[in-house]
Amino acid sequence: MSSPSTSSSRSLHSVQRVLRALIWFGLFFLLGVLTTILGLIVTSIEPFLGFVVLGIGGMAAIILPGMVSSGLYVIPEFQRVVVLKMGKFDGVRGPGRFWVIPYPPFYQSVAAIVDLRVQTRVITAAETLTADNVPVGCEAVIFWRVEAPRKAVLEVANYREAVFQAANSALKDTVGMLDLTDLLGQREKVSSRLETIIDQAAANFGVDVTSVEITDVRVPADLIQELSVQAQSQRAAKAKIVEVEAEKAISEKLQEAAELMGPRAMEMYRLNVLERIGREEGSQIIIYGLTGNDTAMETTLAAATAAVRSKG
Repeated sequence: MSSPSTSSSRSLHSVQRVLRALIWFGLFFLLGVLTTILGLIVTSIEPFLGFVVLGIGGMAAIILPGMVSSGLYVIPEFQRVVVLKMGKFDGVRGPGRFWVIPYPPFYQSVAAIVDLRVQTRVITAAETLTADNVPVGCEAVIFWRVEAPRKAVLEVANYREAVFQAANSALKDTVGMLDLTDLLGQREKVSSRLETIIDQAAANFGVDVTSVEITDVRVPADLIQELSVQAQSQRAAKAKIVEVEAEKAISEKLQEAAELMGPRAMEMYRLNVLERIGREEGSQIIIYGLTGNDTAMETTLAAATAAVRSKG
């Protein structure tokens, strides 16, 4: 199934072919009629010259329409044509209909037809060492378009290959200057950096790099497992730090509350806590230290508690 761009290009080429054919047939018919009329007139005067005129006119009727019609171009909106005159730059033509005439006094020729649409190219940096000596494979896609047709055609032999090589080199250099964690965790930053580097190089070829996106970073399997263990350890350490900080905050608040509460308030707080504990079903509470300095009472309570436990 053909793409829309291919279909539109074919339709425009069909228009160009139809126009050239119409011009060819029109000139052929016109030259044929003129040759016939002139041949008949000359034949009536001199038969031999009449045949010569008919022969020359017939050849002209066949050759000249093809020479004229081949100079017609119909170029779509997304293309431009770089035209030379006697080998020198003469201009950038298009879009629409125009003529390129290679015959005197014009001596024009088409150097190249350039597509101005945004194009994509996948670049790959295989087994490149990062700054921390980890071999990784990195893949990115660049979006680019021809910005200056004259420079792209006349100042570089193959601007597509030049852009690809510049992008591939920039990707390898960027990967080599980054640690693995930065490459994996800061893809947007790395992509922006790549775009700047490649765009500066591609500007010399008349090409504008509109975007660069890293699509894949391939890391050795054993290293992935190590990174996973390291990440789990880091998460566990952070959880412990958070827990300690929370306990520290609670301790500080309790310390502040203890400093604000007097002995009587503290005693009421204890009784309140005991009352809440005693609400639980089946709970048994033995309290020490609420009788002041009465040693006999404390001894009696301890003996009663021991007796209850021995029966249980």
